[in-house]
Amino acid sequence: MQNEKNPLRALLLQQRRSLSTQEVSVKSQRILVYLRTFPPFLRAQTVVLYSAEADEVQTEEICHEAMLSAKAVYYPRITADRADLEFVRRFPDVPLIPGTFNIPIPPGNDLLTQLQATDVVLTPGVGFDREGRRLGRGKGYYDRAFRGVLAGACRVALTYEAQIVPQIPVDASDEPMDYLVTERQIYQCGNARR
Repeated sequence: MQNEKNPLRALLLQQRRSLSTQEVSVKSQRILVYLRTFPPFLRAQTVVLYSAEADEVQTEEICHEAMLSAKAVYYPRITADRADLEFVRRFPDVPLIPGTFNIPIPPGNDLLTQLQATDVVLTPGVGFDREGRRLGRGKGYYDRAFRGVLAGACRVALTYEAQIVPQIPVDASDEPMDYLVTERQIYQCGNARR
């Protein structure tokens, strides 16, 4: 399966890295506009976000708007043994600090213990298809988290339209998305639970 995933991952990463700073900003703003009227995001009491790399869908404004709406916001942090993700709460006006692999994380240890069906996990990825299949970086961190602490919540991928391909190769351990939000539209995936 990795033989199928790795070339596609490399191609999609190369495409994403070719985006200019301005393109990333414009596309991220359009995605934020969709989120502002997206019912699962609006009703969520808890939102799981991520620290975006320079070419990923940017999340700082999403975090700000979620906190203004009194939502609890959590970010992933790689566990000390580097085996899994745990999710740490970010509080208003508290800057992120460098974590494992220099990935920005909130300081502190206020960890997520469970989510409700009405909560939302805004998920990064390298590629997706319209059925909600996700291609990540290949470590399986999010797949394991979706079977653990993130189980039951609404899974929403933040992605560029160019990252959506006809079919993502998957195996039994790959966890699908419920929705894809791009700069052009919101896709409800085949497995959406709400």
